[in-house]
Amino acid sequence: MGGHYASPIYVVSKQTKAILTKDSAYYRSLILETGQKKHSTHSPEEIIDHTCVMYGSTLDVRRKYVRKLLRVNSKVPVPVIPSKGVYMLPTASSKKKDNVWLSYYHIKSVEQRDDRTYVTFHDGTGLYVNASLKTFDLQDKRTSQMIAKMNRAFFFGDNVFPWNPY
Repeated sequence: MGGHYASPIYVVSKQTKAILTKDSAYYRSLILETGQKKHSTHSPEEIIDHTCVMYGSTLDVRRKYVRKLLRVNSKVPVPVIPSKGVYMLPTASSKKKDNVWLSYYHIKSVEQRDDRTYVTFHDGTGLYVNASLKTFDLQDKRTSQMIAKMNRAFFFGDNVFPWNPY
């Protein structure tokens, strides 16, 4: 990914709750923050990659490390800004238009509603995602496992993430 962008690119922060792919003629992403929504002409992956680069690595490099760490190949969670507790999990393959990137610590609860999952955020808002509760649960577990393994490296000095500022 990487590269130069014609318009300013959104930077993921602790206020970012979710990034959705937008299917419109102009906007490619809808960003949900605490208290507001923003539109972007950049794809969710471009936004996440840009933020990863600002914090010392690329989306590709971080995905490769998490793949190795968790021994998974698909729907890989991403430590976007690990030093600030910003971890994003995809609800589907990043190639799918209905994929939603969710910020792990903003998620309060999830429940199955028909064939979709409703995600409730800590600020009281919510969002439907096209994923089964079982799929979502797997993503939640992968992300928590990634965070636990990364924190183990922080506490015990076995740093498997050379790009990590710890």
